Amino acid sequence: MPHVRHLGILVRPAAVAAAVALALPAAAQTELDRLLERLMAPPELEVADGFTARVLVPPGELYDPLFMRNHDGQIWLNDDGGEEGEKGSKIVALDDSGNLSTVVPLGRLLPVIGFDVAPQGFGPYQGQVFSLAQAVVATPGVASAHIIQRVDPRTDEDGVLFCTLPMEGAGGDGIAGMGIEARFGPENTPFAGKFYAITILNRTVYQVTPDGGCTPFVTFDPQAWGRPMGITFSRDGARMLVSTGNEQRGSIARVRPDGTLDAPLVQSPLLVSPSGMAFAPASFGAYEGELFVATLGVPDSGAGGVPMTQPTPANGHVYRITPQGGVHTVVSGLHDPMGVHFTRDRLWVSDINGDFIAGRRELPEGFVIEIRVAP
Repeated sequence: MPHVRHLGILVRPAAVAAAVALALPAAAQTELDRLLERLMAPPELEVADGFTARVLVPPGELYDPLFMRNHDGQIWLNDDGGEEGEKGSKIVALDDSGNLSTVVPLGRLLPVIGFDVAPQGFGPYQGQVFSLAQAVVATPGVASAHIIQRVDPRTDEDGVLFCTLPMEGAGGDGIAGMGIEARFGPENTPFAGKFYAITILNRTVYQVTPDGGCTPFVTFDPQAWGRPMGITFSRDGARMLVSTGNEQRGSIARVRPDGTLDAPLVQSPLLVSPSGMAFAPASFGAYEGELFVATLGVPDSGAGGVPMTQPTPANGHVYRITPQGGVHTVVSGLHDPMGVHFTRDRLWVSDINGDFIAGRRELPEGFVIEIRVAP
């Protein structure tokens, strides 16, 4: 079960009211119940014609569910939160009923943001989890140079430092802080054999190689692109796609294997603060081949600093982008959606709601929704 911090003591969410009731009069206890009910309420989703949506994992289980990856028939998800001493974050498996099971428990990793499982082509590390992480927990770690850590989920050992992301050569004006998505390049493409990681502060995508190399791959001009947030790859594997943007306009950048930029796949004022994205498979019916993109609420909870006693704005979206460049709403009423992941005939979207670290909201209010094509 997840925990929340109350008066410096970790307790289970369901037990918060009971624990505090020993010290609070009835009127105060009633107000606390109302506060928790408001903050932990499931999202009220608005769904476009042609789709259905439901809450798969409601608030109360996850702090900041970020990105999802396939591994051995399971979907793995990193949950950034639940600090324990000098460590934070865990990796869980998610099934079709919304049940969670632990893959890498709390206490073994530094705060994980983006992650992936090393493929066969990544030297001796096949099957190990590589992650972009803060070097230290809590707010100081957000703005400090991030690291790449690895951990073998088949053992009980803690995560191991693989490299520290350098500032030199990035072309940006800040350190490699405020990490976001990270993933391996697809096999049998020019991006294979490398682990890619985004840091927002210097607007750079890094590339990591199995020999310990850790170098900048591409840095984005803030005036032309804004901040980079999410990574995927074109269906033919010839280009890396990076979601970039600000609070006025978003773009899907196309990056060549040598790190140079092509014209964007699409630009739109609808795609403000785009985050995770994925192409729909054949099992998604008439939408096969369309790119599904999440956008954060504006302002997002990490940047906006929404007080912990107030719900975050419910103005996050999932859009679909047609091959012709059309941008169409799929789901509204999200808060800060991050991960976009297809599994068979369904689309899972993870939403951090209020950010655990950058937004200083120590609540397990994150959730996951499931989207399907309407019958």
